[in-house]
Formats: sequence, structure tokens, C-alpha cells
Amino acid sequence: MKNPVPSDVRYHAQSNEPTKLAFVDNRAASERSFLTGTLASTLMVDKSPLDPGAFLASNLQAELTARGIAAQVGPGQDGAFPRIDLKTFRILNHRQNGFSPYVTFTYISADVETATGKKRLGVFVKRGKVPVWSFEEIIEPTLNQPLSLAVKELAAKIGRQLYGASADDAAVASLKAKIAQRNDNSFIDVYALGFTNNPNAVETLVGLTRDDDEYVRIAAISSLGNLRAEGQFELLKSIYGSANIWQDRAMAIKAIGDLDTSESKAFLTEQMAHWKGKASDKDSSKEANWTMQVIGLYL
Repeated sequence: MKNPVPSDVRYHAQSNEPTKLAFVDNRAASERSFLTGTLASTLMVDKSPLDPGAFLASNLQAELTARGIAAQVGPGQDGAFPRIDLKTFRILNHRQNGFSPYVTFTYISADVETATGKKRLGVFVKRGKVPVWSFEEIIEPTLNQPLSLAVKELAAKIGRQLYGASADDAAVASLKAKIAQRNDNSFIDVYALGFTNNPNAVETLVGLTRDDDEYVRIAAISSLGNLRAEGQFELLKSIYGSANIWQDRAMAIKAIGDLDTSESKAFLTEQMAHWKGKASDKDSSKEANWTMQVIGLYL
């Protein structure tokens, strides 16, 4: 594994006084196994086993710094503000057989706490790759890329929540032009558009939710949530209710969780109850369990 390369798009912040940002790893014992699923593995960074909390804190610091936010991320206590209270940081992998993709689901759930209260932030990234010649082929697309995206998404949400931070219109225009050129990693640029925290990206993202490229499409769906595009709630519900493949539905319910409105929270609660009733059904238990894990990031 390798540490993510920080973003090159900087933010303008409403408040950017130097801040100590306490990072508290409060993952429960049941959340401490980092990579689980079909194939158990130990991830190594710099020749040492990956320490999830330290990995996230150090790379969050690097991302915030690269974005131009003067926050110092470090160890803290429950009484320190502002604080990142980490609840979940893990990867679930799945592979049906030797001819199917190796798929990873990367999850983060954390509370951003200030003296005035707390807000729950969730992150969910899905990636998959069929290894052709060597299993090492899965490292970049299913481990390095989603971990990089997860760190960047969390940093973008913290930047907006604590500092009112967003990229300018020129950065949005540049990303739109880059996406229009298309390459194998265009989905990463679509995610980056959502990480701008700039509402001028919404219209382009709405169009990309119908894209033929699976990863461009789910990046666009996810990004509508990252931007808290409350006006797209009905679109997200429509995708969730009618999409043909699970990852589109899962990303739609994740984006609904990101909207953080009373209406979206009620919808999540309703869907959690629905899927709990399906968890023991042989034909739907996999989708039920996977979907509940996404919803659980926000509840």
C-alpha cells in the first residue's frame, strides 16, 4: 500500500485561523478489524502493518494542508473541541469466484464535534477489479484508490463543516473540462468535482448520474451527497428505487445520508427497518446486510 497523494485544488475558507483539530479513535472492538470479507489480508505501508487510526489522521492532515486549511490534526481527548470522533474506518472485500472481480467497500463514519454540538459524517467508496495475471493487480484500483478517495472525501466534509471551505468557480470549470476529455480514471475527477464543495458542480453531476461508465456514474451519485444537493433528493430516491445494480442503489442511499436533512434522516430510518426485515431472507440477505452497513454510517 501507499499513502494518498494530496489534492492540488485549494479551498477558500470563511474561517481559516490556525486550529488544533483533535482526532480521537473511538472505534468499537467490533470495528477494529480493518480488512475483512472473502479474503483476509494484512495491509502494509512503508513495510509495516497499516495502523488505521494513524493512517487516517496523518493523511487527513496532509489533505487539509494541501487544500489550504490551517488545521493541525493530532491526538485529543473527549473534552477537546473541535474534535473528530472516529467511529468506523474499515474495508470489506468480496469475490464470488476466481473469474469475478475482487471488490472492496471502504467505509468511514465520524462525528465532527464542536462546543455547539456534533454532526455525523459518512464515507462509502466501492471499487472492483478482475486480476488477470497477478493478484497484485488489485492493489492500486481496489485498495490505494478507494483509500485515497475516502481520505479526500472526509477532508472535504470537514473543510465545509468547520471552515466553510470550498474551491472557486475556476477550479470547478477546470475539472468539468478535464472530465469531458475522458480517460480511464475520469471517475476520480468526478469525485474531485464533488470535493470542491461548490454548488456550481451540481448540474454537471446530475447529468453524469446517467453515464454509461459505472464508476463515473456512482462517483456522480455520491458527489451529489457530498455537495449536500438537497434539491436532488427526489432524483436520489428515484435512483435508489429503480437502479438495476446494487452499487447504484447503495451510492444513492449513501448520498441521501449526506444530505443531512430531517427528510433524508427519516428516509434512512425507514429503509433501515425495511432491510432488517430482509436480513434473514436467503434471496436478499446479501443486499440487506450490505445496504444496512451503508445506512449504519449515518444512524
